[in-house]
Amino acid sequence: MSADVVELHAKKGDRVRFLSAAAPHARVYADWKHLDSFKTLTMLQRCVLVDVLLAFSKFEGNEVRLTASAISKQYNVGHPKAKTAILSLEERGWIERIGLSPGPTGQAGGRYRILCLSPNGQPVTGPYQTWRAR
Repeated sequence: MSADVVELHAKKGDRVRFLSAAAPHARVYADWKHLDSFKTLTMLQRCVLVDVLLAFSKFEGNEVRLTASAISKQYNVGHPKAKTAILSLEERGWIERIGLSPGPTGQAGGRYRILCLSPNGQPVTGPYQTWRAR
């Protein structure tokens, strides 16, 4: 096994899959749970944050398209709650709105840049994968 491959430990009987350590990946820090900007997120807002981090890829970079309609459908919540979830992530520094992008039906949705926070709570800018401090 090469140094850039990480073994995925599976349950007995499952096939073992190997993941490339160099592949794009999101970072979730245990220290975030102590930050007010994380502690004050509702469960819905935390789920949307995880979805945002999972959207990170070498194709999309640190940008993601978010719409209240999509969140409403995915989590079976009303449009106002979904919209509040997006605004809350933006207010707390997890994402930054950078414009609009057309959707599959032609309806525009918000385009956001993943910012996130460092483990000590400082805002992080630049490409998400390099974690350059402001």
